[in-house]
Amino acid sequence: MRVIEAFDNPVRALAVSPDGRFVAAASRTNVTIWHLISGEVADVIPRAADRQLAFTNDGKRLLFISHGQLQDLTIGLSDCQRRDTGHFAGGIAVAPDGRTVVATQSGRRQHVQLERWELPSLRSALGFDFWSPFVRLAFSPNGEFLAGIDSDSFELRIAVTGGLNGRHRLAGWAHTLFLAFARDSQTVVFGRDTEYFVMETRGGAVVRRRSVPGNAIADAAFLGSGRPLASVDGTSTMRLWSTESWEVEREYDWQSGGLTCLAATADGLTGVCGTDAGRIVVFDVDE
Repeated sequence: MRVIEAFDNPVRALAVSPDGRFVAAASRTNVTIWHLISGEVADVIPRAADRQLAFTNDGKRLLFISHGQLQDLTIGLSDCQRRDTGHFAGGIAVAPDGRTVVATQSGRRQHVQLERWELPSLRSALGFDFWSPFVRLAFSPNGEFLAGIDSDSFELRIAVTGGLNGRHRLAGWAHTLFLAFARDSQTVVFGRDTEYFVMETRGGAVVRRRSVPGNAIADAAFLGSGRPLASVDGTSTMRLWSTESWEVEREYDWQSGGLTCLAATADGLTGVCGTDAGRIVVFDVDE
């Protein structure tokens, strides 16, 4: 386990580059990228990220939404360009094949568009209608599905066509929202506050619903080969859930502050947690 002293305020979002070279984090004042192995700073941009950070597959660029605008950072050159392509809700994701980046427009429910751009050029591609201006987006590891969530609803779509594959309405306002695809892409876990749902991606059916005692889940990610689901809830403890029993099987407490967000490398063998003390905890996954 290693600790990177990142900010003097809480870590709000994390991402690890697909090649495992970099970890990016956002605070309320800036976005910073570090070399994952050495912990040395690779770039700093004095802009806040709204919700999510997304690396391109070659690890050379970082994409995020800041104040509703798409930002495109070339790492190592401190070259961050604002793309005037609309106003977005905060969720952003890059497809596993690295050819497409997506974000949802801000706006009224049932009146928003999922915008898509081709990479590396960021040329506009054909989008499709979404139910909500989702603040979190994710592709399944096999690239077949695209999911989005906000405090009103969760949707599972066919990534290429935009066809609706599953929807679940979420009643009331939420403090926290999260979603994570299993590494085999057969299930997706999503939820709000102290409640989460497990949906089968093929049929789009919710097969399990669970209320979690204690604090609201702030973030979740599948680690290792995909058997454990890790979650953080603002306390100093990370929980690992069995994907068979959906019970907590292990807990880790690094005593580095309350854990606010979570991400993993593409192979699932290294994880990173952000804390409310501005630290990034880097840990190896031992299955």
